[in-house]
Amino acid sequence: MAVPEQFREVESDPGGAADFAPAVVIMARAPRRGEVRHALESLLGLDGCLALQTALLVEALRWARSLKPRGLYIAHEPADAGRELQLLGGDGTVLFPQNGEGIAARVADAVARVSSHSVGPVLVVWPDLAHFRQIHARAARIDLTTGADLVLGPVFDGGYYLIGVARPLPALFSLPELIWRGPDSLNQVLLAAAGLGLEIGMLQGERALHRPADVRAALADPLLPEAVRRALGKR
Repeated sequence: MAVPEQFREVESDPGGAADFAPAVVIMARAPRRGEVRHALESLLGLDGCLALQTALLVEALRWARSLKPRGLYIAHEPADAGRELQLLGGDGTVLFPQNGEGIAARVADAVARVSSHSVGPVLVVWPDLAHFRQIHARAARIDLTTGADLVLGPVFDGGYYLIGVARPLPALFSLPELIWRGPDSLNQVLLAAAGLGLEIGMLQGERALHRPADVRAALADPLLPEAVRRALGKR
């Protein structure tokens, strides 16, 4: 599919200066038939949901590698999914099971694990976007290299596609789980982070592939990665 010039993105820009080398953690549910993307089963079927989950994970890995990270990790669920996800992650990807109850505890655990091996910013990513773009990388880099402690990439219906931290923030992630979930999560997290004296950076809101309407919107994107388009049944 030809992409009009005005929509093209400069993919050669890795989105970061040479001295910005974040660790990237992808929070991934293993692509298993009947266990992923349940809200899309009526539209895509079980095999289509499986294909989509795989394509979205591959897309997130592509984006993460474009940052030339100091470390690339997959925090996976269920706990026995390490071997199958290692095949997708490839050489150089470190895997570990997600640990904790809820998003806050799991992010805190992942950041602590990574930070115990290397010092520097950590980007935690959920593979829910049809297309991760270099604008996400550039914005996170600018925020984290100009004083932000926390960077949030929200999705429109609640939750996040990216949380970036300059360092571990245990006080923030020890807040009640209800703060991190639901349509008003962003406002609550912003208030809580401000109350802790944290500098906050905001990425643009994005539409995650959660519902059939999200699929229709994704298919209208001229920059939709071909693997994701195929998984959605459009070639």
